[in-house]
Amino acid sequence: MVGPQAAEDPLNAVLAGSPLPPAADLPGRPVLGFLACAAVVRRRAFLEAGGYHPVLFFGGEETLLAYDLAARGWGVTHVPAVTAVHHPDPGERPGRSAVQLRNALLTAWLRRPVPVALRHTAGLGAAAVRGEREAATALRGTLARLPRHCAAASGSPTASNTRPGCWTGRPRDRRPHRRSAHGARHLSGPPDTPPPRRPARGGPRPDTRTTVVVITWNRRAELLRTLRTLRDLPERPRVVVTDNGSGDGTAEAVAREFPEVLLLCPGRNLGAVGRNLAVRHVRTPYVAFCDDDTWWEPGSLRRAADLLDARPAPVAVTARIVVEPSGEEDPVVAELRDSPLTGPDWLPGPALGSFLAAATVMRTDAFREAGGFHAGLWLGGEEELLATDLLRRGHWLCYVPELTIHHAASTVRDSTARRVLGLRNTLWFTWLRRPWRSALRRTGYLMRTVPRDRASARAFALAAAGLPWVLRQRDPVPADLEARLVALERARRTSPARRYVG
Repeated sequence: MVGPQAAEDPLNAVLAGSPLPPAADLPGRPVLGFLACAAVVRRRAFLEAGGYHPVLFFGGEETLLAYDLAARGWGVTHVPAVTAVHHPDPGERPGRSAVQLRNALLTAWLRRPVPVALRHTAGLGAAAVRGEREAATALRGTLARLPRHCAAASGSPTASNTRPGCWTGRPRDRRPHRRSAHGARHLSGPPDTPPPRRPARGGPRPDTRTTVVVITWNRRAELLRTLRTLRDLPERPRVVVTDNGSGDGTAEAVAREFPEVLLLCPGRNLGAVGRNLAVRHVRTPYVAFCDDDTWWEPGSLRRAADLLDARPAPVAVTARIVVEPSGEEDPVVAELRDSPLTGPDWLPGPALGSFLAAATVMRTDAFREAGGFHAGLWLGGEEELLATDLLRRGHWLCYVPELTIHHAASTVRDSTARRVLGLRNTLWFTWLRRPWRSALRRTGYLMRTVPRDRASARAFALAAAGLPWVLRQRDPVPADLEARLVALERARRTSPARRYVG
């Protein structure tokens, strides 16, 4: 209803007149769309479908999500008995219609068969030729945002997807569905799960509780070595790799040598957000993060799953890191082992205030509920913000020395660029989550102690440039959690692993 006169919105007639046939298990008329400002969605369904697609940004973004919900067997319905009141903004919103046209076309290219997408594009192009400004704007916006690799709703790659084995969209699943307690259908597992491999006679049985997620960018040799090691683990974990737009043939090599690996190719470098994309495809209770230059020691994934099974409160366990080829412990291990935080006696190791994404096994549901890695940070110390948001929800993080991961640092790593990003993200996290007094104190400490060079100056300049969005999203932690962060900050000042050098 539209206030204050409470007149019927014309969209009600569109929803009520849906051409879809009635469904016995739905309370209203089935539809393939909804309005975000007037919808109630099951949280589980929203998380399973991956939420709103980032390429659409805003404006008619609900249709793509509705398609993905329906593809997973969830019912979307219009219920006239449920009412939402809308008070329209009296001000004009320039470009709103063009944005909606653009997103409708992007949705067609992302989920509809190619002939349908071409028909929509031709219609918009004809309108643009006739001089309709909004159609021309929408067409330009579509071409600028259209992913380089685009899969149709059937799941088969289009001609533009030249990389074998890459999934760039969420394919429609053709397998049988199961029914949940509330009557909705949903998938019993991911569509691309390979048949389970039989364990060697007399050997350990595979462990199906954990999926390993790896992000990579232009490190083909290191990634292939890591995947060979993961394939030989006794747990035989399922592996999901996000190739962040590599140009060195990484995707082709993975598809050729590791057909059992689910390979995702977003077509650009998403940084740590590539892990979020991979976790959308995880159906196991636990996800193990791994970099392209790290690999888990045999038995560690099974032991991590056992620990998380036995204790429901810990949300993540971080492993001991061994540097290869020397076999020495990484300097950060001492910081983890000597954590100043105290936790309950039933924790399997010292309580932590953060974690290392390359060496941690985490509960999949908790990762999704916390929103995953923040897109604004991109990469470099991105774990601190997610860890704080997990602690804020009452979860526990801990270090478990009996778990081990090996790290052979990539020879192509740009340590100076990583230092810039790490310092920038430290400042952004501080301004996002710390009270003003602590934020100013930590900023001043960093200004006094980081190297006085071009890299540090660039990091502070980038941090200052991001202040507008940081301040808009600022949400300081409560006093009890801030006390723990203060204790961590003091301990890290003497840690050799926390020096901004490179």
